[in-house]
Amino acid sequence: RAKTPDEFREQFPFIRELLDHLGIRHYELAQYEADDIIGTLGRLAEKDSFDVTIVSGDKDLIQLTDEHTVVEISKKGVAEFEAFTPGYLMEKMGLTPAQFIDLKALMGDKSDNIPGVTKIGEKTGIKLLLEHGSLEGIYEHIDGMKASKMKENLINDKEQAFLSKTLATIETQAPIEIGLDDLVYNGPDVENLGKFYDEMGFKQLKQALNVSSTDAPESLDFAIVDQVSQDMLSADSIFHFELFGENYHTDDLVGFAWSCGDKLYATDKLELLQEPILKNFLEKTPLKVYDFKKAKVLLNRLGLNLQAPAFDSRLAKYLLSTVENNEISTIANLYGQTYLVDDETFYGKGVKKAIPEREKFLEHLARKVAVLVETEPVLLEKLSEHGQLDLLYDMEQPLAFVLAKMEIAGIKVKKETLLEMQAENEVVIE
Repeated sequence: RAKTPDEFREQFPFIRELLDHLGIRHYELAQYEADDIIGTLGRLAEKDSFDVTIVSGDKDLIQLTDEHTVVEISKKGVAEFEAFTPGYLMEKMGLTPAQFIDLKALMGDKSDNIPGVTKIGEKTGIKLLLEHGSLEGIYEHIDGMKASKMKENLINDKEQAFLSKTLATIETQAPIEIGLDDLVYNGPDVENLGKFYDEMGFKQLKQALNVSSTDAPESLDFAIVDQVSQDMLSADSIFHFELFGENYHTDDLVGFAWSCGDKLYATDKLELLQEPILKNFLEKTPLKVYDFKKAKVLLNRLGLNLQAPAFDSRLAKYLLSTVENNEISTIANLYGQTYLVDDETFYGKGVKKAIPEREKFLEHLARKVAVLVETEPVLLEKLSEHGQLDLLYDMEQPLAFVLAKMEIAGIKVKKETLLEMQAENEVVIE
């Protein structure tokens, strides 16, 4: 077997630490393989009258199936498994668990350094076992076999065939000094698991753990509004416009939220954008907004013409780090304290993607704005430390304004000419 790559071995301490924080027991025993520990634990559980399920991608473990043990072998990642019982093994291969060991002894396995018998594969091995019962039975009757290359190989490789059986047999009495009480699962150590995720930079796992800097999402104080008044708007208001989809040229605006002082507002009443108070404010005030280019193009479709932005949180995050995505949930994880799930978790994906009930949906929008309010000073401070404020104000934001106007204007094309070019290219390709 090839030597374990150093870059993989270096990860072992971190894997052990992760398992400890997850509350998952792990065992190692010198001179024994993981299969031997699994087999021993399984038999210990059976002795204590437990039914055992072994889940693995290693087919060698199929030999452990018996009346009280099911071995589930993964077929497609962790989404599909094949459950082996003695009955299913007999139905599928015509073999008993003991014969399954003999089959591997005959076939060998290079990945496990099991030599086997030269040129004996699965079909031939099964045929021999069905005729003679076991590896021992094959050699008891070998003199009566007709002369063939297979017989010659069996005779020449007899010693390594029985060595292979020894190597293929999983030890079920390894000297493990534990009891089944040690296997009781008490859940993860959430605090230390969260710290570990932070140290490793596992942002999505940290978010899934439901801890940012707080252990759980606190209730958010915000107002759902059906009308807008002047006292709900200020020059420091931060806006977020929620798009249900990826294409802001075609997909729909489904709601928006904003701040005013320490207040948060959210609504799905898009007709409010046409109310004079709000429309006048949006068109005449340089906005603080997340993703100005998207907002300008999106609102232009609704008849609003935004001025150049005062501050774009998305561009600020982009300037500070291009390693991660620039979603608001990522900004929350990197620079904030407010709990916010990512959109894929919140809305779902594929055919299951959907907007939840109104109050929950609008709270999600308000949380996004809460993140933007909280992280604005942090982003500005870091941009200042890096000498990037001028880059934001003098280049990126003006460029976003120009690009938005270019996208709105578009480029006129002659459809007939494009169709002619398409036809010409198809001829060339053929």
